[in-house]
Amino acid sequence: MNKFLLILATTLLVSCNNNSSKIEFATISGKVINSKETLLRITTYDYRTSKKITIDSSGYYRDTIRIQKKGFYGYQIGSTYTSIYLDKGDNLKVDLDANEFFKSISASGKGAEINNFKFNRDRLMNELVGDAKEFFVVPLEQFLDKLSSNKIAYSDQLEESNLILEYKDMFRKMNEYNYILTKFNYDKFNHYHLKEHPILPNGYNDLVLNMDIDDNNSFHFDKTYRTLIVEHFRLTSKNALIENPNLSLVNFVDNKIKDIKSTEIKDQIISMLFRTQIKLDNKNIDSDYKRIHNLLSSKNLKEKLTEKYKAIGISKPETTAASFNYENHKGGTTSLNDLKGKILYIDIWATWCGPCINEMPALTELIKYFKGKNIEFVNISIDTKNQYDKWRAMVPELNVGGLQLIADNGLKSEFMKAYSVGLIPRSILIDENGKIISAMAPRPSDPKTKNYLNELLLKNPILVSSNK
Repeated sequence: MNKFLLILATTLLVSCNNNSSKIEFATISGKVINSKETLLRITTYDYRTSKKITIDSSGYYRDTIRIQKKGFYGYQIGSTYTSIYLDKGDNLKVDLDANEFFKSISASGKGAEINNFKFNRDRLMNELVGDAKEFFVVPLEQFLDKLSSNKIAYSDQLEESNLILEYKDMFRKMNEYNYILTKFNYDKFNHYHLKEHPILPNGYNDLVLNMDIDDNNSFHFDKTYRTLIVEHFRLTSKNALIENPNLSLVNFVDNKIKDIKSTEIKDQIISMLFRTQIKLDNKNIDSDYKRIHNLLSSKNLKEKLTEKYKAIGISKPETTAASFNYENHKGGTTSLNDLKGKILYIDIWATWCGPCINEMPALTELIKYFKGKNIEFVNISIDTKNQYDKWRAMVPELNVGGLQLIADNGLKSEFMKAYSVGLIPRSILIDENGKIISAMAPRPSDPKTKNYLNELLLKNPILVSSNK
């Protein structure tokens, strides 16, 4: 009998161990207060996988997440975003006050320690950097002193924590990559605010130029590292083109990725060619498309490449424009067909897009200047359903003029997909017959835009009355 019980106990133990090794999920729950949002979105680092979790009327939520690889996952409520660390078997509870999202967010349960450290790290970074302009737009020596001081503070916070060695090693790398990217961004912020590039000493960007571009773990765990991969590509390709102006960027990338083991990092670098090579003015677009497609490993990126390549084909001047039929802010819907007979200047924007909002004063001036002429200004918002009320409220506040429409499915709307709209603001020009003039028209603030539109009107100087 005792022998039987021993065998049974051993069998149960083995069974339990086998079951625990097969756990593929993490449980996440919590409570959100002071929020009207009804959905929480959890996304993988590459945004390819997303899960919506319902927040009930009392602010509670609970669900399971399939974990293919442990790491940081996007955690978004409304337009506010952070990241949380999830591993198989975690039972994580995350609570927050939406009015003080980053100050209040905290974790408990299995997986809480690393997440609470991450939240505290975010708070420390926000405290030490503060206003970005005040942090960056100072003399270089003063900036470097603050940068070094912050690096020490982040390191002290990490070493004083009780994190296990694996997590400490991960955050050490994250701190180092944060230092490299912050140092690199000094030029960007100063140029943006002062409209001129600061004078930097020789070798200033060597940390970016000489960084490890085959760190697969950091690529999964760290958004900063993924950004650095992009900046490294831009710097190294720019330097290579200075040395050899006849260099093909496809050849440059093909050579650069040969020694990289991580297929995901390879694909990240290859995808940089989407913008530089898959465009109307590239005479080698057909051959470049084939080569880039063959270099890629990711099925998803291959599909995106093909989608953009096809969009270029239907974006050529004089081709029939893709149609739309969108809700009009004034009521009803407006289609492309409704607007035939007029030149259309389409401005694509969103309420959350700062650069788009910055274009609005210039757009307002264009609308006033061309009042009564045969040109219709059409503003199409790509705001999603949960941003609809914000769009309704912002349009009269901005008081730009023209037609104010909202796309039926954001960036996934057929019209947006047809022209591979990804970055906004974006301007598109369509002639009075519904054919493309330019799928990448100049922005409202571009000094050339007014003359460009005047030249188009000279070809068709029909005057129309306008009460808009």
